[in-house]
Amino acid sequence: MSALVTGASGGLGAALAVALADAGHDVGVHYRGDRAGAEAVAGAIATTGRRAALLHADLAVEGAEDLDRACDALLDACADALGPVDVVVLNAFPQDHTPWADLDTAAWDAVHRGGLRPTTALLHRATSRMGPGGVAVAVGSIEGVRPAPTHAAYAVAKAALHHLVAAAAHELGPRGVRVVGVAPGLVARDGLEEAWPEGVARWRAVAALGRPVAPEEVAAAVVFLASPAASGITGTVLTVDAGWSSAPGW
Repeated sequence: MSALVTGASGGLGAALAVALADAGHDVGVHYRGDRAGAEAVAGAIATTGRRAALLHADLAVEGAEDLDRACDALLDACADALGPVDVVVLNAFPQDHTPWADLDTAAWDAVHRGGLRPTTALLHRATSRMGPGGVAVAVGSIEGVRPAPTHAAYAVAKAALHHLVAAAAHELGPRGVRVVGVAPGLVARDGLEEAWPEGVARWRAVAALGRPVAPEEVAAAVVFLASPAASGITGTVLTVDAGWSSAPGW
């Protein structure tokens, strides 16, 4: 089995790639700029006994034909190194903080070009190659349900991504290909509390478990959704947020 994880050179993407390797997948580690980070992830995958392929691609390209070619080249490189892609995890997505007053057309276009547009293109190109049992996993966000200040463009794009999961599931279901998603909450990382102490404090006060989620917890959800154990699950987005979204709204 082989899986492709986009944006896998660090953070959540790295956790996703290593978790899939632990579950028995050879993994294509896609990166855009951080080759050193991707190499570290590949090294961690090697300790699981699975193979890793370093895959560089910039999917934030302008022309439609250029984007299709870039997606196909990425998929071809992964297949050449590891065999046909059974699972694709669509993780790469920019998260810019833009005040509403500055959110002009160019700012909207930048989020679309860097996130939603390549995600939809790669989903289409990857699933067109899959047979029965293939799985596409889109990494959404709780902000696709409840936007935060200065995150309007990101939140709108993630909401569209959640809807894409449902729409694509019905298009691909007759072929036996599943499309699922996860919506992570605040994901813990080194230095998060020092960089954003007031935000983490607010999160802890609201989340049912009183903490952010670990990258490994989100990765475990993705591994389950991509596995045969979840063969009856498609068209849905699983929230992984330590209970933040279950908090009373009054």
